[in-house]
Amino acid sequence: LDWGNVDFDVNLMIHDAALDQGSQLFFDIFDTDGMLGDAVMINGTYSPYFEVLPRKYRFRLQNACISRIMKLVLASPTGGAVPFQLVSIDGNLIVNPVTISETNLFAMAERFDIVIDFSQFRIGDKLKLVNRAKHKTGKRLEGLVSLGNALRANDDDDPAVGPILEFRVVGSVASVDAPGVTHYAGDADKSKVPLQLTEQIPVVTPTRTREVKFGRTEAPDSRGADGQCVPDCPEYSSFPWAVRVNGESWHTLNANRISMLIPKPGEVEHWTYVNNGGGWDHPIHLHFEEGVTIKRGGGGVMGPGEKYARKDVWLLRGNHTVTFQVQFGEFGGAYVNHCHNTVHEDFAMLARIQILNGINGSPLNKITPTPNPTPDGVVFTTPEVLPEGVPRGVKL
Repeated sequence: LDWGNVDFDVNLMIHDAALDQGSQLFFDIFDTDGMLGDAVMINGTYSPYFEVLPRKYRFRLQNACISRIMKLVLASPTGGAVPFQLVSIDGNLIVNPVTISETNLFAMAERFDIVIDFSQFRIGDKLKLVNRAKHKTGKRLEGLVSLGNALRANDDDDPAVGPILEFRVVGSVASVDAPGVTHYAGDADKSKVPLQLTEQIPVVTPTRTREVKFGRTEAPDSRGADGQCVPDCPEYSSFPWAVRVNGESWHTLNANRISMLIPKPGEVEHWTYVNNGGGWDHPIHLHFEEGVTIKRGGGGVMGPGEKYARKDVWLLRGNHTVTFQVQFGEFGGAYVNHCHNTVHEDFAMLARIQILNGINGSPLNKITPTPNPTPDGVVFTTPEVLPEGVPRGVKL
């Protein structure tokens, strides 16, 4: 558009940072459970403020944390929760905007687009975006702190609970879209939030179903021969996180193994993700394609706007399940499915997916050789395809 592209449509990337004594970012490479930071950053800045006009703004929120789940509330100058509109989840517009007073649980790599209308406030007012989700470790969310306590930031167990961004309502702001131009509080607000944002994708009878379970290899049914590892752990290494497809064996990532084969584009599948234990939270990310969220089980509750919304990251709390509909497109090749707790991902909680594009003669209508980097160049190997990854009736 010729207006409002950046001035009133703002990306907010949120992450928690751990800093060493020299004020450099720190990461514990030996942590296999999940790592937390104590300083919450917005677009790389600690404790920032943002000047806004008394009008509507669209904020595109992204959780860029390593292991931290959040829950965000907008607090008014008097400390009450301010309603706002949810319009998009994980980059996909929802069918109808939903008015909420706080975000859903906001896991790593999830995105929420919200519209905040500051016209109800006066110039000089200050509002705060507050995190009230509490962690003690990077394994899982510990619980929720009341808005009042979070505003006071008096939780000694988790310094990331509390205000993370201040909005200051002002009479004028300099334009980013048009340098040298100033926007004023009295300018007309051209923006609107339609009652319908997109069309609903229908949920239909699937061609096939799959179950993908995510767990820790200390679990009795996923313990490898050495008590920690599962197939293909390198010598002298142990990777504690694993994936299990359709009730078969557990596996840590081997890039030369295909856990799920998509035989051709356009077929509708229903997948169920399962968190195999109660001690960890897993936000699971599907690459390349999004799914239509159908239901949650195991005690999991649908968040506002989530049912039948397109997503590509689903938070699974302890023993929870989620079922979604997915229809892969024609871009064949190798993709992954993994936990977006970065520590779990780094310690092998990934599975390779292979998509065949359905075009005769295309190199992407057959299984992609695996590129293995060496000091002398790339060596290609032929992948193993797990039997449970091949749909019934499909011949390779």
